[in-house]
Amino acid sequence: MTILTGLALMAACEKETHRAARAEFQTLMAHPLPGEEQAQALEGFVQRFPEPKTNPYLVRAFTLLAEYHAASGHPDIAASWYERAVRAVPEDPDLLNALGYLYAANEMNLDRAVSVLEAAVRLAEERGYAPRRQGFIKDSLGWAYRKRGDLALSVALLEEANRLAPGVAILREHLADAYRGLGERDKAVAIILELYLQGRGTDRRLRRSLEEMGREGGAAKTAEIGHRLDQGFAAMAEVDRREAELEGASLVQLTAADGTRLAGSLFVPSPPEGRRPASGTGRRGAILLLHALGSNRHAAASLARQMTERGLVALTIDLRGHGGSVSETWPGPHQFSEHLNENLEAAQQDLRAGFGYLLRVPRVDRARLGLVGAGLGALLAARAVDAAADPRPTAIVLLSPWGRSEPYQARLSLMDRAGVLLVAGREEPSAVSTVEALARDAGRGAPEAILIDGSGSGYELLDRSGDPSGRIADFLAGRLR
Repeated sequence: MTILTGLALMAACEKETHRAARAEFQTLMAHPLPGEEQAQALEGFVQRFPEPKTNPYLVRAFTLLAEYHAASGHPDIAASWYERAVRAVPEDPDLLNALGYLYAANEMNLDRAVSVLEAAVRLAEERGYAPRRQGFIKDSLGWAYRKRGDLALSVALLEEANRLAPGVAILREHLADAYRGLGERDKAVAIILELYLQGRGTDRRLRRSLEEMGREGGAAKTAEIGHRLDQGFAAMAEVDRREAELEGASLVQLTAADGTRLAGSLFVPSPPEGRRPASGTGRRGAILLLHALGSNRHAAASLARQMTERGLVALTIDLRGHGGSVSETWPGPHQFSEHLNENLEAAQQDLRAGFGYLLRVPRVDRARLGLVGAGLGALLAARAVDAAADPRPTAIVLLSPWGRSEPYQARLSLMDRAGVLLVAGREEPSAVSTVEALARDAGRGAPEAILIDGSGSGYELLDRSGDPSGRIADFLAGRLR
């Protein structure tokens, strides 16, 4: 065999190994396994294809393994995988940043953390990274300096990081912590107060930091922090009130059966111009509007106003974990979705609180209550149709219903199908499938269904041509008249 022939065979072998590695990794990513099984599969993959030259996904596999072990609470194992990635690509600023930040965040090998992060900062500057991207890397180095006790260096670098990447919560927390370590307590308190109020007072960690800094500063500092918090929450409530009024509503507070406080906007019909409000003899219908997962009550404001134009009272509420109904228990939609099944049960209490509030509005008739739900709100609305429930809705509109048709069918079978309206966008395959299945389930007559052209889902669909919101408002007014 000649040298040229040997080289050709070697090149062909390398190309075949390259193709095999690519195919195996793509298969792994296309069919992800549960966490531990995925990690084992990736470990097998890097053992079978250990050479960067013939494995184009070797570094990616290393970083996935590092991320898995970091999330699993094993930073030492995660660091070993990051180190292998860095050995394969020693001048990648982002890899160096990931390794150094892992060390700093876990207070491990801090000299190594500083060393790799200094290299990451230099390389990012040399390669002309965007300012925001440089800000994140400089934050990591500043955080490593903080953990190592180099407070002056830490503050200087963290201030620069915040100038490069303004408004990022974790960067601001790092700077506040460095200020606190340097004795600049007032600066630290100002940052943490602002972050805490931006999160509507839902972050336990930030609350504890404020309490600790108050104790460190004595009774006067504790009182000052408390006063500034009161002012912040009052300002927040004023903003909420103004937003509701700009939408034509009044801001209201509700309390669910388990004590959860909820924010709502109440829309009440205005009396005809030149006439005084009617006396308490006439009764009127009312509508409760529920938003989708990750949305809030403001999404339904336009439809709620159309309800009042037809003489109906309308109430939009923020479900727990959304909008103004957040707390330390439900600080946001992410936490709501993490334990979705149990929170769906809890959110039924929000719906009942909404109905309870409507029944306390003067002249609202308990026999004429309607429900509109979008996305996840549609599922909650359907679940409110319960033979044992009092009151029960007499009209229901499901916008972009979330999930399969089966959970809806049993509940909707308890209603007169003429009191059910189904709405979805034609570009929502799942919602269209659910709507069509429910419309075919005739029972006591098939419910009316509307399919709307265009993209979007839920309440945002109602701005489409053909005035679907007007059709919905007319449907509800007709059923609740």
